[in-house]
Amino acid sequence: MAANAVSRTAANLAHAFCNETRDARRYLALAAVAERDGHDRLAALFRSLAQRRDANAEGHLDALSAHDESGDADTADNLRTAIAGALHDDADLYPGMARTARDEGFDDIADWFETVAKSRRSHAQRFQRVLDRLTQSSVVGFGTLDSISAKCGPR
Repeated sequence: MAANAVSRTAANLAHAFCNETRDARRYLALAAVAERDGHDRLAALFRSLAQRRDANAEGHLDALSAHDESGDADTADNLRTAIAGALHDDADLYPGMARTARDEGFDDIADWFETVAKSRRSHAQRFQRVLDRLTQSSVVGFGTLDSISAKCGPR
């Protein structure tokens, strides 16, 4: 049976992908602190484990893509997926987070979320220009990684 976008196995693969990528980034941040504090061997360990987490994430993504009904995605499909994700982040995700932060009195964090939203809009525009050149079309659609994009977030 294929691990398609509606199976629990596909959901688990998407969740595992998010966990691995998040933890890889966390390990890199911990490596920077260890290095700053003069613990070079510990920093190297964190970086090594971050690379392993990245490899695990790639494995999860490969397994999900191999069994995804839209596994035949091409570069244009991937650009459409990137555009849709960036537009969602710009229009919905980060503005909602900014509102919550502002409501709770964290104006500096709200400002940060708004800055990230603007950068995501810029990413969408850049991807769209590339897609336009690639396909001579400006239609934004959804591709294969939508199920992962929707699942990534805080635990």
